[in-house]
Amino acid sequence: MEPNLTNLSLVVLTLLAAAAALRAARALQRTLRPAGAGVVTDAAAAGAAGTPGAAAAAYVSRQAALTATAGAGSVGLLVYRWSVLEGWSPLHAHVDGLLLIAALLAAATVYLLTRRGLRGLEAFLLPVLTLVLAWAVCAAAWTYRPFDLRTLHPVWRAVHLSCVYLGTLSAAVAAAAGAGYLVFARRMKRHRDPRAGARVATLEAVERVIVRSATLGFVLLTAGLVSGAVVMGGFGGPGSADAGGVTGLAWGSPKVLLAAGAWLTFAVVMNVRFAAAFRGPR
Repeated sequence: MEPNLTNLSLVVLTLLAAAAALRAARALQRTLRPAGAGVVTDAAAAGAAGTPGAAAAAYVSRQAALTATAGAGSVGLLVYRWSVLEGWSPLHAHVDGLLLIAALLAAATVYLLTRRGLRGLEAFLLPVLTLVLAWAVCAAAWTYRPFDLRTLHPVWRAVHLSCVYLGTLSAAVAAAAGAGYLVFARRMKRHRDPRAGARVATLEAVERVIVRSATLGFVLLTAGLVSGAVVMGGFGGPGSADAGGVTGLAWGSPKVLLAAGAWLTFAVVMNVRFAAAFRGPR
């Protein structure tokens, strides 16, 4: 009964997040509509545009309610799984980590919704939330595999899993904010609507979100990679000195190589803005 309940709950949460994402995308599209393309009459569009009054408040409250419901549902499902499964750790499998990411991502989206200087970013964060929950559906229904970390020291387990999942969350926020930056900057450069710049987040504010979340994500993912290497090297607890440690992975396994490649790509992207040869339009 428990797997069926988990799968059904995840499907409902995914549909709820998708509905919120579609509503935010529709509102942003109307917000960035060129001058003369029509009058914005939809309350959601007016709210996303940052116009004062009841319409803006209605959009923010309804969108925040949808997002908060998806986040609260993720927390509730995570706590439920923690209560019915054995072990003290709340993260028994990747589906639990994805639920944690979804809950924190929903909280971040609600926070951004209440910040007038960051209006419009929810249209890019909510699709990421939907993707994470859809990924959780796959992780629960088709690729479910419990963690086998019984011989790993609790401290190493907490450090590794926390850094990996929180780092992924920060990277997701940075990616969504980066997409918003590109859309807003392109709109401003084309001068499609001179009023649009005042309706969405400023490029400076979005850039601050990108830099801070990407930096935090890089630090956390680095710590997660290092702690994983320590475990595989035989320093993570009793029994971890075997080939692959308690993870059962070899140094040349696809998972290890992909993790190292992702970290290297992240490192290049994080530092390329300091290279003089890459400044300017490129």
